[in-house]
Amino acid sequence: MKVVPIILLMTLGLVSSQVMVCPPDYCEKHPCLNQTSCTENETLAPTFCRCCFKCVPIIGEGHRCLKLSGTPPRYICDYGLKCCSGICRKHCPPAL
Repeated sequence: MKVVPIILLMTLGLVSSQVMVCPPDYCEKHPCLNQTSCTENETLAPTFCRCCFKCVPIIGEGHRCLKLSGTPPRYICDYGLKCCSGICRKHCPPAL
């Protein structure tokens, strides 16, 4: 019964893609306070729907990272690094 897990994954994908869409007038209906400066080990990153900016931790090479499309970052890889396969790296390995 491999069909059931596939259908479940497809359904979860559709639901999650619907949840991450910014509704019209979201920013106007949800005002927030922008942060303008962060500590030494933080940087400014957009919040949900890119309405405001908040401070998030900067993580170094070899640390675990996660990029979810449409969601605000909880942390950012340090300058010169990229989140590749869940790890902050200088160079991403080629896709297979």
